[in-house]
Amino acid sequence: MDSNLTTIVVLVTVIHVVVLALMIWIRVRRTEGDGIQVADAKITPCAVCGEPSTDWCYDGLDPNEQRDPHTGRVWSADVARYRPVCAAHAGARPAHDHPRDGAADVAAA
Repeated sequence: MDSNLTTIVVLVTVIHVVVLALMIWIRVRRTEGDGIQVADAKITPCAVCGEPSTDWCYDGLDPNEQRDPHTGRVWSADVARYRPVCAAHAGARPAHDHPRDGAADVAAA
């Protein structure tokens, strides 16, 4: 019985030390937020011009698109219907994103 208790105490102690070391490593590791360049930083190009994207824009092609009742803007629950856009194209709302009267016209982006 004494041997089993010793084994359990040693095992729990080892687990605690490993978790502590992992928490310290997570806390002190350097990241892009520290101001250093990270080699594998993902930069998604704008779907319109190729510049680095800053936002996402609905493409207007979802057959099951939704309409916001407050703003009248259309949107999609399908994340595949959004494309990355740069700051220059993020502010320009495409024609299909403007409020409309319920007509089934879908503009191609």
